[in-house]
Amino acid sequence: MPDPLYFCELLPNIKQVSVSIESKDGEIPTSVGLHPSKRALTVKYGARTSHIMLPTPIDSPSITLVPAQTYRLSASQTYLSSGEYESLSGPVQDPWDASSVSPECSLCCIACTTTIIPRGRIQKWKNLPSEHWADMMDLWHCHKPHNKDGNSEGSRYSGVGRIAAESTVGLVDPMYFLLRKEDCENIIFKQTGSNEAETTVCQVCGIPLGIVDEKADGIRLMKWSLSLGLGSFKQNGDEILDSYTLSQWLSAHLQFLVDSSGQRKFLIKPGASILSQQHLDGSGKRMEEGSGGLHAWVFNPNTLITRSEKPTPARAVKVYYQRVTSKEQADGLGDIEAVYLPQAIYDRFVKLLEEGNASLPKALQTWAGLWNGGWLEKF
Repeated sequence: MPDPLYFCELLPNIKQVSVSIESKDGEIPTSVGLHPSKRALTVKYGARTSHIMLPTPIDSPSITLVPAQTYRLSASQTYLSSGEYESLSGPVQDPWDASSVSPECSLCCIACTTTIIPRGRIQKWKNLPSEHWADMMDLWHCHKPHNKDGNSEGSRYSGVGRIAAESTVGLVDPMYFLLRKEDCENIIFKQTGSNEAETTVCQVCGIPLGIVDEKADGIRLMKWSLSLGLGSFKQNGDEILDSYTLSQWLSAHLQFLVDSSGQRKFLIKPGASILSQQHLDGSGKRMEEGSGGLHAWVFNPNTLITRSEKPTPARAVKVYYQRVTSKEQADGLGDIEAVYLPQAIYDRFVKLLEEGNASLPKALQTWAGLWNGGWLEKF
């Protein structure tokens, strides 16, 4: 019989570890015991023994557990107070901010490693403010100016300091780089649909790299489509490249949305500008959009998991999701923030959640008969 499928998750608010085990034929284990290291369960099915790796050590007065398919075990309080746990679960700065890139760095296509920004092309890197900085300034302002009729003049800051791309300067957002077109090479532009901004693609392999941002007189190159040349080289002369998975970038974006909005539920929609609620069609007007989408609930934005395919503890965000197939269904969600992703990235986002769902034991694949369970790996 093959090894059982399992998924373990730290529940940090209640300091417990959730364990779900599923054998291929639905058989209940004949015995379950805590490994002497307290970092694993030893599960026996007759004469066959398997080990279930746990995301944290366990505090348990008993070495032997009643055989079952699900457990809630107390996480080690000593471990949760340790530096090792802090290093795994503490805040992580999003990669590739302005302080970590230099003129000696290059940007390459993540798929074929073709150079998009050569070394030395960008002389200065600067972090961008939040896309909602003008709204926040208005919110914090204690007294909005009024005109002579006594009416509010509206946003005091929204028209101030329009952000524009600068030659030989790289502007850095947590999810993208804003650059001038002429500073880039090996790129071409395509119009992928009436509901999309013009797409920037790799001239060699054709994968989407970003979009044209006409309002900022530049292009946004998405970090998930790039690898970063660190300015150092291997013995064979190849440059050392740094890159991350799409799952890690998208989970970071979900974390940003939770932190900035205070909400946990979002309507993820395809066919719009990257990470923005406004289509970048040059006018800032909202264009006609489809009714489809994904209702995503960021249930646990920061947890540690172990699973059959990867038994070492990994940072993850737990997400429940529902398909939205009609405008009526979307309207029924009430006052919920819509988050837009390019069609290709939206499709991959859905696929990542569905693959995560398929990797779970059946008991975790659905919740309350309404939600599908999924997860995304974090930085």
